[in-house]
Amino acid sequence: MKAIFYLATVLILGAMLSCGKSTNSTVTSSNVKETVEMKNAITYKSFVGSGISSFKGILVMGSGNDENNPTAGILDESTDVDLCTKAAQNGYVAAIVQYRKTPGLADWNTSAQEIGEDYNSCITALSAEFNVNKNNSVVGGYSYASFMLLTNSAYYDDLSYCKGLLAPCGGTEATEFKIPIFAIACSGNNEGDYSGKELYEHIDPNSPIKAESSGVTDNSCNTHCGGNWTNQLYAKMVSWMP
Repeated sequence: MKAIFYLATVLILGAMLSCGKSTNSTVTSSNVKETVEMKNAITYKSFVGSGISSFKGILVMGSGNDENNPTAGILDESTDVDLCTKAAQNGYVAAIVQYRKTPGLADWNTSAQEIGEDYNSCITALSAEFNVNKNNSVVGGYSYASFMLLTNSAYYDDLSYCKGLLAPCGGTEATEFKIPIFAIACSGNNEGDYSGKELYEHIDPNSPIKAESSGVTDNSCNTHCGGNWTNQLYAKMVSWMP
């Protein structure tokens, strides 16, 4: 009986600890420490430059997905890793968020709201862990994550405190956003009528975020997410969060 009681106590304590913080792995690559952990009920991979203890701001990225049957976000999409690594090397805290499995096309607006909530939870956790003002943050994501963030910024307030939104290969018919956006896409109208330069031009000219936003249509590619845009995305992030 004592053995059973002891085992039960150990299991309960383990469960309580796992609810607080669970660090799965840490590796160092290119002078950047990458750590997968869970806080605020959200899993993310953080990127922090080796030897850096004071940070310029927070960048949170998210992966693409299948809008017809989306899974939870992944943590190792190369485009996200490249941008987060570059940001970390230059003094920012960066992370890739594992947003939850959402309904996708079955309920587009709910999906956008849920993903916005997950980004906010990730930013909140990073802000506390690395002592960075939550308001000094930028969000972004490729493809599905980009579409979701654009919709969230147009209709919800979850991320309205952020400095800007990086929106590679995403689009929307919305004309007003809560925060400035940077839209970049290949030529070929792969994301609908309003992506890249066309999305920027579609923003209401009276919108207060118009002047800080921009859009590029990359004529060197004509497929969905076919460009290499790490440098452009990083430069825009720095313009919002120097």
